[in-house]
Amino acid sequence: MDRRQFDWRWLILIALIALLVNARTLPWPVVALALGGTGSWLLWQAWLLWSGGGRLGSGSRRVTYWRGRRIEQVGPPRRFGPATWVAVVPVALVALLGVVLLLAALVVLLRAFNL
Repeated sequence: MDRRQFDWRWLILIALIALLVNARTLPWPVVALALGGTGSWLLWQAWLLWSGGGRLGSGSRRVTYWRGRRIEQVGPPRRFGPATWVAVVPVALVALLGVVLLLAALVVLLRAFNL
């Protein structure tokens, strides 16, 4: 059985490329919001990759189930950040692209106010 799933992140990439192509005709708030939103989303994804997919503050408790009972254990998180340099490269690239997009949004905002 064929189990293909559509990855919605491709829609974000296509929308961002279309926005950048038409950036001169769109109003500056739309461009700044799209660049800033995409950049902050990429930084959030980099954080999730670095921290192992956990949410902030949830790494100190582990939940296990034994005989139908929920047992919360206090201890170190199950997974830490990437341990090798090869595993750090994708995280660094995603974070760098997020920072670049946030800086581009800041440039659009500064140009709009002639600063």
